[in-house]
Amino acid sequence: MALPSSEVSGQDSSISSWIHMLHALPVPAAIVDSAGVTLAANRWIDTWQGEQLLRPASEETAPGLALGVDSESRWRVRPLDDDAQYLLATAEREDAGDHLLRQFFSSGDALFVVYDQAGRIIESNAAWDSLLGYSAEETFGLDSWSLLPPDEAAVQEQVETELRTYSRSEPRFHMRNADGDYRLIQWALHFDAAVGRCFGIGRDITEEGREAAELHRRAYTDELTGLSNRAHLLLTLDGYLETADMPAVLFCDLDHFKLVNDSLGHSAGDALLAALGRRLESLQIGPESLVSRLGGDEFVVLLRNADREYAAQIAREMLDMMSSPFIIAGRSLHVGMSIGIALAKENPESRSSQVLLSEADTAVYEAKANGRSSVVVFDDELRSANERRLNVEDGLRHALQNDGLEVHYQPIVDVESKAIVGVEALVRWRRCDGELIGPGGFIDVAEDAGLLPAIGLYVMEHAMRLGSEFSANGVDMLISVNVSAQEVSNNRLVDDVQSLLRRTGMRPSNLLLEITESAVLNTDVALPLLHELRGLGVSIGLDDFGTGFSSLAHLRTLPIDVVKVDRSFVADLVTDEVTRAVTASLISLCDALGLFTILEGVETEAQSCAVEDMRGGMAQGYLYYRPMPASVLRSIILPPVAIAA
Repeated sequence: MALPSSEVSGQDSSISSWIHMLHALPVPAAIVDSAGVTLAANRWIDTWQGEQLLRPASEETAPGLALGVDSESRWRVRPLDDDAQYLLATAEREDAGDHLLRQFFSSGDALFVVYDQAGRIIESNAAWDSLLGYSAEETFGLDSWSLLPPDEAAVQEQVETELRTYSRSEPRFHMRNADGDYRLIQWALHFDAAVGRCFGIGRDITEEGREAAELHRRAYTDELTGLSNRAHLLLTLDGYLETADMPAVLFCDLDHFKLVNDSLGHSAGDALLAALGRRLESLQIGPESLVSRLGGDEFVVLLRNADREYAAQIAREMLDMMSSPFIIAGRSLHVGMSIGIALAKENPESRSSQVLLSEADTAVYEAKANGRSSVVVFDDELRSANERRLNVEDGLRHALQNDGLEVHYQPIVDVESKAIVGVEALVRWRRCDGELIGPGGFIDVAEDAGLLPAIGLYVMEHAMRLGSEFSANGVDMLISVNVSAQEVSNNRLVDDVQSLLRRTGMRPSNLLLEITESAVLNTDVALPLLHELRGLGVSIGLDDFGTGFSSLAHLRTLPIDVVKVDRSFVADLVTDEVTRAVTASLISLCDALGLFTILEGVETEAQSCAVEDMRGGMAQGYLYYRPMPASVLRSIILPPVAIAA
């Protein structure tokens, strides 16, 4: 309710900007001058303009508490301007109605505030004053919007629009307290057009906001590096693709990262990944770009809008960044990176985050195949290769669910007698069109898709059932099964082997598990695992010995029974004297250590004679037998009566 203009005639025009505040106050209130004379009053006061309302404590009325001229009433006095020329006086009387009103207004933790149409505070309760730390004098007339942080300035327009349209608004925004910190407040605002006032009830939800922010951080942040995680990357990429943006995905994969983990330990590997994350964050790629870690040593740099030239430029900067060594655990490490790029601009039809990531992933593998530490942009040729990989992966999953895999067996022979002493189980994939595919046609895809543990379990079960069948027919022979690095690291290998031994009834002493040396480089992890497996009664073979990471120390430290000499040695036995000498020495060393040897890849009579001369224990190769289905193997191993039975 506005006061009649006659009530303020002749007064300073600046008073008029404060008069309307009087009418929202729930207590008697008046604007007085420094002498306590009434300049304007609300409906709770009978005094008229020009009458003395307050008894000055001295020549001038001072802010604080003052007595009325009736010597009974008490007034709270607050300045309206810097010079304290004009003051607001509100009654401090304690009649029943006023007491109840103040009790309601001031009780509890809820914030009660009355605003004028300009957003200035004309009344607040104790909870408000306590939370934000402003005095009553500082609060009165304060522009509430001035307390918002700069990044929430748009809230004002939204709230004012809602109040004009609906008379209500329920925003949440931060407000700066007297100490300069911000509190998050949830408001319920109501605008009363009849009196031109906005009444607000607020609740401090700062802690709730912090908890929500922490949950959001955990959901969308990689804990190791502090970068965005896969979920945040997909959410951001999906958002870009829903607009007219043409993002570019730069998929980054460290070269030979496994060697760092295996040789220095996982803590050093984690430190390297964290350091790489910091380097990637330092790239000048703009605020709307994103650096994320998908997991392991895979990172993605997302550019919101990029063509081939700009994406390639950023990729080159990333490779240059990798030229400086990383200092990890006091050691200087030089690590390479392969980068695959997928551009929405070059294939706008496939506007899908999963498709772009898959394309960039395919380009990474091509970069690694090209010699690593290089950049490859996904194109039509790679698209065909990617489709093949997807088809292979789908086919393998279908085969696992529908018994579409087959296990073939390649015999292992005694070098002197050429008698079959064991078989190696080898997986094959029978495609829907009937074509039989060897592991070279799908094992890389299976590894990328994380299918090796499932495939390994399938092969192991079929091989152990066959071994049990042989034993039941009086034939005890070695059944060798390959174990992948994924199986070693999934923490289920021991349980799976134990379960299969129990279910198939196979004798543990007939089972040989072949594990590559690279899969057990981290001896802290490998030693307990190998000891547990041997505790089940099975034998352990070190596969592909002589390639890549071979160490004679492993022959002494690892709990193994068999060393399988790689075919690359056998291939040069006849033509290279050095290879022949090294192989002969290795066989003699294994014999001295009580280890059996299997030489693989024997394909000629000359190679067989060389192996026999060296007194190699066992051998396998196309010269003796090729891999064969279980039915053919049965016909060779088992007597006719047993087969018929």
